[in-house]
Amino acid sequence: MRTRLALALVFLVAARIAPAQAIPSQAPRIPEITASGRGEVAITPDRATVLVSVESRAASAASAATANSAKMSSVLDALRRAGLSQSDLTTSMYTVGQDPRSLRVAPGMPGVPVMPVEFLARNTVRASVRRIDDVGKVIDAALAAGATSIASVQFSSPSTDEARRTAISMAASQAQKDADALARAAGGSLGRLVSLSSTGPGAFSTPYVSDTYFSAEAMVAGASGSIYPTMINPRDLTVAVSVFGRWEFVPGNR
Repeated sequence: MRTRLALALVFLVAARIAPAQAIPSQAPRIPEITASGRGEVAITPDRATVLVSVESRAASAASAATANSAKMSSVLDALRRAGLSQSDLTTSMYTVGQDPRSLRVAPGMPGVPVMPVEFLARNTVRASVRRIDDVGKVIDAALAAGATSIASVQFSSPSTDEARRTAISMAASQAQKDADALARAAGGSLGRLVSLSSTGPGAFSTPYVSDTYFSAEAMVAGASGSIYPTMINPRDLTVAVSVFGRWEFVPGNR
């Protein structure tokens, strides 16, 4: 009987001690250094995308669409004669509807519009130009064939990926150097890397390339051709990447 009572007391004491031993002591948080860096690389564009638009107005939607189709057919033929292939020409946008600018207010009924007097058909084609020197020639050919506007000219380069990787290296190096300077200023040194990331719009986890396209409105008037050929002088493109890093901070002995 005494033996059983002694064993019960041992088990009771062990049960009370076990939970206390199972809870580990919370380790002190290791201080960290946070720094960011930015890398930018300029590249020269060697190709372009030209948005060519044709607008047609008529008293009915069908008439506006028919007129637009005929005019766009002439524009596409001119672009092909200018050196573009069929694969270089794709439809960017096509709309047919009432032209808001043609609405009129009924006499004696302010605020109540009458039936529109015109319908508007708009067709925009994306023309991929593989040589920068041909951009002006393509624009002039489109306008001479009946295009009503050049919505934009976008320049690009196939070397964007290589430039992005170079910008990443520059940004990461700058972040680490700044972090090291912060650690030394605090009387310690930089420890192991905790995390390293880059961000763009929406906090992407991959490097973000900004300003890879430069848009310029082509200020060319008239659809019957230009007296002087259109001159296009693109600027260099900038590939920019931001990098954010966290390192452990190792305090110095003071």
